[in-house]
Amino acid sequence: MWLSPAQSVRDAIGLMTAWSAQPDGPPDLLIQTLCGHLDARPPAEARAAATELLMGMTTLCGILLALNEEATGLDMRATLREIALQYVD
Repeated sequence: MWLSPAQSVRDAIGLMTAWSAQPDGPPDLLIQTLCGHLDARPPAEARAAATELLMGMTTLCGILLALNEEATGLDMRATLREIALQYVD
């Protein structure tokens, strides 16, 4: 049950849309959306679905980094470095 790359990105967009509804609040919608991809599947299929979702999220992040670079002129690596510095302990 492998999804196309386009479907994986659409699923990732759905997950991020759920997160964006309350980025600082309780993650109820995010968890509900994630569970919708994984629950009611045998473990092996749930792992495959999680892997496909992870690949979709990675593609989505790359697209967003490219759009940010185009809009701001800030190199993708510079953006990642800036974000990483915000999460240094």
